[in-house]
Amino acid sequence: MDITIVGAGKLGKRLAELLSDENHNITVIDISEEKVDQIVETYDVQGVFGSGTHCDVLEEANIKSTDLLIATTPSDEKNILTCLIASKMGVKNTIARVRDPEYLRQTDFMRGELGISMMINPDYAGALEIFRILQFPSAINIDTFANGRIDMAELKISGESPVNNVKISDISPDYRDRMLICAVSRDDDIYIPNGDFVIKENDIIHITGSHRYLSRIVKYLSGKRSSSIKDVMIIGGSRICIYLANLLASIGKNVIIVEKNNSKCKRLCEYCPDASVLCGDASDYDFLLEIGIERMDAVVTLTDTDETNFLISMYSHNVGVSKNVTKINNQNLTKMLDKIGRDSIINISEITGDTITQYVRAKMSVNSSYMKTLYNLVDGKIEAIEFVAGDYVSFIGKPLSSIKMKKNILIAAINRKNKIIFPSGDDTIEMGDTVIVVSKEHKVYNLNDILA
Repeated sequence: MDITIVGAGKLGKRLAELLSDENHNITVIDISEEKVDQIVETYDVQGVFGSGTHCDVLEEANIKSTDLLIATTPSDEKNILTCLIASKMGVKNTIARVRDPEYLRQTDFMRGELGISMMINPDYAGALEIFRILQFPSAINIDTFANGRIDMAELKISGESPVNNVKISDISPDYRDRMLICAVSRDDDIYIPNGDFVIKENDIIHITGSHRYLSRIVKYLSGKRSSSIKDVMIIGGSRICIYLANLLASIGKNVIIVEKNNSKCKRLCEYCPDASVLCGDASDYDFLLEIGIERMDAVVTLTDTDETNFLISMYSHNVGVSKNVTKINNQNLTKMLDKIGRDSIINISEITGDTITQYVRAKMSVNSSYMKTLYNLVDGKIEAIEFVAGDYVSFIGKPLSSIKMKKNILIAAINRKNKIIFPSGDDTIEMGDTVIVVSKEHKVYNLNDILA
């Protein structure tokens, strides 16, 4: 597929990495010649210097042969205008990154009348991700499938965990029958485990389970006695903060927002009426003591600076806050947090990149409507993908034991008329089932791709 990305910022770079890795022909446009040169040198892409709102620049990028244009500049208006111009020049599919809630309320109009295929809000997507994580304090991360009926939790095994040094087949049936351990990260190795696999201390495991039971399962596996979160402090009054504060307040959480900019504090008071807004510098040690950070159940750091988020999260952890969520843009800092014993890390570009990659991959499949969700796990080494089984599936109704699947592919869960199945060899996939596939080393575009 020929794809044009307008904007070589964090999201543009992430998309260039993901989509070029899937063998698409990528052209990146940006007004910064330095950014264009850098991204061309780093990834297997072409670069064009200029604005995506200029027809001559789009023509230089060979826009008439483009299958998809993705506008990711910092300006909502430029992204929308770029998509409109590209559509008039013959591009059938366009995606605009849009952060202003006012534009998102007009999504139907933008799609129907203006022809923009997808509008994506990274800030709201990031807030939803953090919101899910805070509902499962023992987990590092939570992904959701089947309209919220199935969750996938990532957690680290401690020495106190009841499954430490235990074979998966020997885990208590009360828990084993309600979940599936579908991936394990150990040091630099990734495993798709079977029943004989032995879980070890410091393993990072990914489990699927029904939303109804997952909280109890995560607590059991982690070996921690974590209580539910009530008091949350958010450091940094970004758009993500506004979305997150209102989501948390809607379920009765006590939210404190800390922001050092006076004008932002006034806006926060207006947009987050159920939160307490404190104006001050969270990087000031005495100020953090004064506002009582150590009394919080959770601290979420959302400032614009990775280093600030990193240091405040470390301090929060050291004073006894049990749950810390850190927004990080720099992948090198993410790896550092891994080494020192991370809690939960959020990368907004990764979240948005996964959503757009899902859209692109679905467009490449004849049965595009059947791919619903895609997540990249363990730095992209594992994919978890949700499909709806349709008449294109060649093994409908056949026992899973009778079909030959590729190595390092696992069917992690099946949702059949709201009944959650963690499949064995005797189970089948039927028409209309929601199927969660976990894959290592393979790109899966539809359910038939799991076959050897």
